Amino acid sequence: GEVQVANTLDFEASRALGDSRHAYLSPVAIIYLLNAARGPLADARVRRALSLAVGREAIVETVMQGAARPLRGFVSPNHFGAGQGAGAVTDRDLARDLLAQAGHGDGMTLEVDCPTRLPDEAERLTAALADQLTTVGIALNVQVHSDREAYAHMVRRKEIRDMCVFDSSPMSTYRVLYEKIDSRVAGSWWQGYANREVEALIDRGRRTTDRSVRATIWREAYAALQDDPAWLTLYNPVRVIGL
Repeated sequence: GEVQVANTLDFEASRALGDSRHAYLSPVAIIYLLNAARGPLADARVRRALSLAVGREAIVETVMQGAARPLRGFVSPNHFGAGQGAGAVTDRDLARDLLAQAGHGDGMTLEVDCPTRLPDEAERLTAALADQLTTVGIALNVQVHSDREAYAHMVRRKEIRDMCVFDSSPMSTYRVLYEKIDSRVAGSWWQGYANREVEALIDRGRRTTDRSVRATIWREAYAALQDDPAWLTLYNPVRVIGL
């Protein structure tokens, strides 16, 4: 009848544990992969407008009931070389301007793929996102997928619509850049994004043996990916363990 360690505890109910409650930031990034190969999100202005239109703090409170932290870049604050830039902020006036520049001043509809689990809050998240995006004239047309394994294969085959709910879990900043961002590799989860500045930084980083210099290079890539986002980054979950 006793336990020494219990994980995946309810964020609020676990507060009753007092000093035995240990909360930590998960490095898993909850994101929407964006189809940068074709469609409206091939335009960098639309991708950036999408990021600027989102209020991450409100999503953390309404969808995650506080059990997450807003994600400002392509990797978590726990990752090596993570930056601190303010690129992933809310600026709906600028978002509207960018959409108008891209020819969507009268509004637009994005097609979204959404699983029913992993993340388990995907449907609630997409509904909350849809509410926020209406403020800049973006509507979402959502296709729900109940078969999560088939959903992952669809994403891997690069058959997503305009965007899809997903996550990014590697703890290696280099792996995320190399496998998911670099267009020359076009890895399993890459969706058509290409940024020559970022790819030049990947090349510099991979041949830099000095750890502190390499961290600076990754911070430059972090900032570049805030200005020209490959994904819509939202939050890192907060997990709770009882000890």
